[in-house]
Amino acid sequence: MSFASLNNAPFGLAVQMGVINRFSGIQKFGYNDTVGTSFETVWTNGTDLYVYPTTASTAVATSSNTDDNGSTVHIFGLDSNFDLADEVITVGGSASTTSFIRMHRAFISSANTGVVNQGDITVTVDSKTVAFISTGYGQTLQSIYTIPRNTIGYLMSFDVGTSKDLEIEAKIMARPINGNTFQTKAFTTLRGGAFRKEYNVPEVLTEKTDIEMRVKASATSSVSGGFELILQNKNE
Repeated sequence: MSFASLNNAPFGLAVQMGVINRFSGIQKFGYNDTVGTSFETVWTNGTDLYVYPTTASTAVATSSNTDDNGSTVHIFGLDSNFDLADEVITVGGSASTTSFIRMHRAFISSANTGVVNQGDITVTVDSKTVAFISTGYGQTLQSIYTIPRNTIGYLMSFDVGTSKDLEIEAKIMARPINGNTFQTKAFTTLRGGAFRKEYNVPEVLTEKTDIEMRVKASATSSVSGGFELILQNKNE
């Protein structure tokens, strides 16, 4: 397909095809099946807020089921310089050769038993759980991202939904690298169903900014949610 033929194509398609220099796209989606009455991060590892590493270190993958030992996990994140990095590591095996300061995503690249993970797979960095693959899901479901070094992030949309007829509050939180507090960048309330917001004027996020979705409910509920980013590489 020529560049000219993309004039009327959706911007996101052109970005993903690589025909718009210096730009790329990220989709983050997550799930939390035990959201309570206090805000929690949208990810599958329980009811706590996500805890970010403070020191770059190697990553280790373990499973709650020994049938997963020998499986490989492809991990994606940021290295000690906050540059994009990825590596394939073995469940129950050696640590990564890369030191990670952030972890965005992980998926099962080969299964020792069956076609998905047989237990809960935990990836740790700096003694903190940074990625969690629930049994049978094959990859992380975590609405968490950090803008790489020399990159500008644009928040293009966010969505949230629940199957129960309960009151839900959802917010996108961001913490700049030179700050020590999270700021609310987007907020919505709903009762059951789903909500999605598309930005005509995107929120701008500076390099090394941590972003996550947090939710709470009027009673225990399962909630899914995520966000989309366009990334601009300032160096290319």
